[in-house]
Amino acid sequence: MLSPRKRTTLTLLFAIILVAHHLPAQTDAFVQRIGTKLTLGSSPFRYSGPNIEWLGLEGYGPHDPMGPRYPSRFEIDDAFATASEMGAKVVRAQTMGDTVGCPLCIEPEEGKFNEAAFQASDYAVAAAQKHGIKLIIPLVGDCATCAGGGIGQYLAWHRKPNPQDFFIDPALIAAYEKHIDAVLNHINPLTGIRYKDDPTIMAWENCNMCGLITMLSGGGPAALAQVSAWSETIGAHINQVDSRHLYLDTTGIFRVYPLILDNKSIDLVTFEFYPHWDALLGPNQPPTTAATFTKDAAVVTSHSKAFIVNEFGWDRTDWKTTQDFQSVLDTIASDPNISGDGFWALQAHLDNFGFQPIPADATNPTFAEHGESGQWWALYYPGVKTLVNTADDMAARAQQLRTHAYVMSGTPVPKHMTPPRPVITATVLVGLIAWRGSAGAINYSIERNDPGTKEWKTICDRCATDSDDPWADPHGTLGGAHYRVIAYNADGVASQPSDPR
Repeated sequence: MLSPRKRTTLTLLFAIILVAHHLPAQTDAFVQRIGTKLTLGSSPFRYSGPNIEWLGLEGYGPHDPMGPRYPSRFEIDDAFATASEMGAKVVRAQTMGDTVGCPLCIEPEEGKFNEAAFQASDYAVAAAQKHGIKLIIPLVGDCATCAGGGIGQYLAWHRKPNPQDFFIDPALIAAYEKHIDAVLNHINPLTGIRYKDDPTIMAWENCNMCGLITMLSGGGPAALAQVSAWSETIGAHINQVDSRHLYLDTTGIFRVYPLILDNKSIDLVTFEFYPHWDALLGPNQPPTTAATFTKDAAVVTSHSKAFIVNEFGWDRTDWKTTQDFQSVLDTIASDPNISGDGFWALQAHLDNFGFQPIPADATNPTFAEHGESGQWWALYYPGVKTLVNTADDMAARAQQLRTHAYVMSGTPVPKHMTPPRPVITATVLVGLIAWRGSAGAINYSIERNDPGTKEWKTICDRCATDSDDPWADPHGTLGGAHYRVIAYNADGVASQPSDPR
């Protein structure tokens, strides 16, 4: 006969077993590097996931017609729910650590820090932890309103016209290190943990391909050596403040200056892969193909660093067909020298209805396809029509990315998640219905309940998508009908109906 103490112990063990499979694995462990590989806990760690640039501040990097603004908690929740549905284990989010020079930024003015600017990032860290997703956080990056990006804001503050000064001027380096300290030492009020102590964060990134400034301006070995020395200075500073997170070099100069790969502080090295932009890198650069990933990974790992793909394009302007794209994904997945990858870039639903607007939008079809525009790179799951992409092609490539993410993490591809129940946000006049979209929803059915009846009649049988939201009832009346909305995933599984309205 079991003693009361043993019965209590067994009860607790059974409770742990019952809930364990519902909990994200290893959320309290730091991602570590052993040689050229990553580990989480005692297991190998490989990943795929999206870039979600706007988690800290929308409209700061690629221009957003609604920004700059803080994203809502719903937008953040929806983005992480979608990333999780797509199999993501890591999300890279620039604006969680890099914003400078605007009233809503982390550092609105040099040396002055805005604690309120962390509110969205704080929530994003908590949301990532909830989903078992790790974060890569750049510390200086893009800026839509800064000449020369985020680096340009530091140069403007110090009235330095030469971009190379960012890498060599002691005052500029000190200013950037002060920004780094403010981010790493910030205490998240939702978790009570300083960012530098939070295992949800996987890596700190030094910049967003900042070495291209030197490369494209014709800087020779001496100038590239300055960028390399800067990277080591920043890495050593980060490691002094925070010894547990990985340090990611994204200067992008290792192809022309491989000596940077011998820097002691660097854990991870990356490049960004866009055939779309090959012409900008000059005539001496070979075209980006699937083989390019393998070549870069071999170079980096030969110097005992881990290699990841921080950004890669997914659309037809980068890889003409889905077969071409699949060849790239297969190459990445089959190369053990590639520890992870992140596509650019995932968008989310809005609070009221539909999706976030296309960032860096363009109305000219030629510019939309060939210039800098979310019309080609913004991914809306499961797929929408843009000036560059058809809804069917985006949907097909989104599913390729989903399968690839599970292959990278070494787990079977599961059935699609059941979408959360939609929320009707407005019913206007004679049957115009708007609803908050559901993560993972492929389409929606709409039901109507007429006055004096208890019956719910389907008036739209999976005929609506988030692109049709708001939706107009063709037989709407002024008589006070009620509506409810049901979401369906790619397996045809229905959500719970929305509350009627």
